[in-house]
Amino acid sequence: MQSETEESGKETLGTRSEVEVLDGCKRRLRASVPVEKVREELDKNYRQLTQSVQLPGFRKGKVPRKLLEARYGEEIEGDVKESLLSVSLAEVVEEKDLKVIGSPRFDNIQFDKDSDLSYEVEFEVRPEFEVPSLDGFEGRAEPVPVTDENVDERIELIRRNEGRYAPIDAGQAGADDLHTGKYQLFRDGEKVKSSEDMAFTPSRKIIGGFVIEDLADRCASWDRSTPLVIDGIQVPADFADEVLRGASVRLEFLLEDARRLELPDLETVAKSIQLSGADELRKSIREDLETESRRAAEAQVDQKILDTLLEKTPMDLPEGLLEAQKKRWRLEREYKLLEEKVPKEEIASRLEKEGETAAEDLKRGLKTFFIFEKIAEDEKVFVTEREVDHRVARFAALYGLPPHSIREELRKSGRLDEIRSMIRHEKVRVLLRKKSPGATAVLSAPEPSAPESPGAPASESSAPESLARESPAPEGSVNEETAAEKQAEPDPSR
Repeated sequence: MQSETEESGKETLGTRSEVEVLDGCKRRLRASVPVEKVREELDKNYRQLTQSVQLPGFRKGKVPRKLLEARYGEEIEGDVKESLLSVSLAEVVEEKDLKVIGSPRFDNIQFDKDSDLSYEVEFEVRPEFEVPSLDGFEGRAEPVPVTDENVDERIELIRRNEGRYAPIDAGQAGADDLHTGKYQLFRDGEKVKSSEDMAFTPSRKIIGGFVIEDLADRCASWDRSTPLVIDGIQVPADFADEVLRGASVRLEFLLEDARRLELPDLETVAKSIQLSGADELRKSIREDLETESRRAAEAQVDQKILDTLLEKTPMDLPEGLLEAQKKRWRLEREYKLLEEKVPKEEIASRLEKEGETAAEDLKRGLKTFFIFEKIAEDEKVFVTEREVDHRVARFAALYGLPPHSIREELRKSGRLDEIRSMIRHEKVRVLLRKKSPGATAVLSAPEPSAPESPGAPASESSAPESLARESPAPEGSVNEETAAEKQAEPDPSR
């Protein structure tokens, strides 16, 4: 163990302190506040109390100190102790430039009006490390050329999204047509489930929640004037209806309506998105695909750079922060599994099975966060309020909400700093690409990923909270839970 002692010369509380380095990121601080400062703070509090309290037989401001001590001494001394501890610790943190994360734990507090205030604190600090050079980095990724076939595939997808289903004769229905009707499910000859309105498309191989690999072939020889019968369906272990899991069932479907998707022509599609015609549509789609290809190449370079940095940067992670993230992951994952109606007896084994991978992901996420923060600090990477406003406005457009309302929610929840961290880390990625001699992908400004839908059931967070989780958060200050602790699974590598 190491120790470093430094006497404070500031005209503050004059806290005397010694910081002891424990394992990894853990530190123990031993500190004391001179008795003179303790008495000054007590005197100030009693003077304030004298001016505000009035007791029978005494005019306001004339109540004897001894009487106030007898009646209010315990409360006053408690307030003074808490105030001095907070101010003193903040003083030491500033003097010694301690990068405290999480909530410090006080211990061995000795407080008396006639002696120094002494105390000990255990806390964690940001890891200390050096970012390795990327000289000789050979990661390469070139954008994949966009072909005419790629453009045709994207156009077909757009046409299908814009298409409308039109009724057709049941006898003409094929594998790609929508079949709607009634269905029943039987187990051991007994009906266990039914629906008056179910739809499926044979080519997609799914009917009633079951995957039937040869569904299209079965439907090809099916006389649609009679029920479609599928025997011996083995219900999977994760089926929505718990009582049917593992059972063998028979499905019967009676067709009532068939519809075929009618696709719009290219001119119609072009006009629907305010383009002049098919040629301009193809040009626009090609440009979009080329942009996607460039960004995919950049993402590959980013990943290779990050992998190199993680491999070459030894680092002790704050154990307390990591454990807090593991606990939060476990709680949120358990809640998600309960929402999915996974049996309680299965949840424990699922959490155990997934926990090891989740722990490694959390370690990687935290390590990445600290590396990016260190690079941003060393390279003077800053984020302006204008950039924050611009990002908030983009999220507001995604949600169809006024920018000021999202910004206000982010401010109230303390998540604006997470938005700043997100932007700062995007800038770090661009900087690393520019500094990496092997990174040959075309550079472009980073774009924000679309955050999850405000109504997504995966979390109970509001829309602004979910979008703020796109990047790891900066560590907090003394006596304040860090924003990084509040996150379930930081993912700075995206």
